[in-house]
Amino acid sequence: MNSCDILETALQKAGIQSFGFLGEEALASACYGMGAEARTRYGLDSAHSAVAAALPYCEGPPELSAWASDWRAEHPGPLARLGRFARANWYAELVARLGAASSAARVGLDAAGIDPGRAGEWRRMANSGLPEKRIVIASGLGSLGRHGLVMVPSYGSAVVLGVLLMPIELEDFAPRTVQCSVLCESCGLCSSACPTGALSGSFGTDDGSGRLVGFERELCLQHWSSRPGELPAAVEAAWGERLYGCDVCQEACPLFKPDPTARAERGLLGPGLPASWLISASDGEIRSRLKGSALGMSWISIDALRRNARHVLSMSGI
Repeated sequence: MNSCDILETALQKAGIQSFGFLGEEALASACYGMGAEARTRYGLDSAHSAVAAALPYCEGPPELSAWASDWRAEHPGPLARLGRFARANWYAELVARLGAASSAARVGLDAAGIDPGRAGEWRRMANSGLPEKRIVIASGLGSLGRHGLVMVPSYGSAVVLGVLLMPIELEDFAPRTVQCSVLCESCGLCSSACPTGALSGSFGTDDGSGRLVGFERELCLQHWSSRPGELPAAVEAAWGERLYGCDVCQEACPLFKPDPTARAERGLLGPGLPASWLISASDGEIRSRLKGSALGMSWISIDALRRNARHVLSMSGI
């Protein structure tokens, strides 16, 4: 078995079925423009190859977490809704699976007489500061849709993305070529569905720097779901019952197909959180309850979550 065969076996055993490989040159091209500090932080300078991975997610658990259910029983009121991808910590799930795959691959490589390098040089990450979209696209695993999200075969954009950087050189592989975005050329349903007009007809093109053309970030509901401050009028008018995440452009896409068999046990939150709890809980309690979930990231503002909850309560007349 060569290195790619060993990696493929390890990835599949770890529960990762959608993946692609990049050699050193393709990886360097995808990460072009990253500063020296970021390259050091992510271990890019010691990486000779990478795995790009996509993990499909499901609709998420239909029930609230136990503590949220107990709160709501004593404090009836509306739920502040979560996007599908945030109802469990799919990012942590993918990182864990990449860790299992890297451990198995290192054993397999060593047994085949291939030097796997040091364990610390195998760097796994998801939702990181790496240009993960560009890495995934460069591997041939997916293509960029007009809504600016990467689409992969069978699931469309109903996936989270991750990367495994490796200190080894890959043998006998050719990047895949996928055609998920062909439909985008004549579709445009995502642009039409966006309630704030954040997507234009040219959205989904990359100007080479990673910047998406035709995207008005200041009108994007997903963008504002974690950012504090006063909402623009168009965003506030379209907010609805959201707490974090917006699935509208994805739901309009005919290729968007969450996997009903997908499972993650990390950071389970369910379909939403009680809006009244977010208003009354302290910062420390919110951080504690959300730790390990998709909302537990340090860059997600508690002030933004409270503002979003207030909008939900005002819509319900509370």
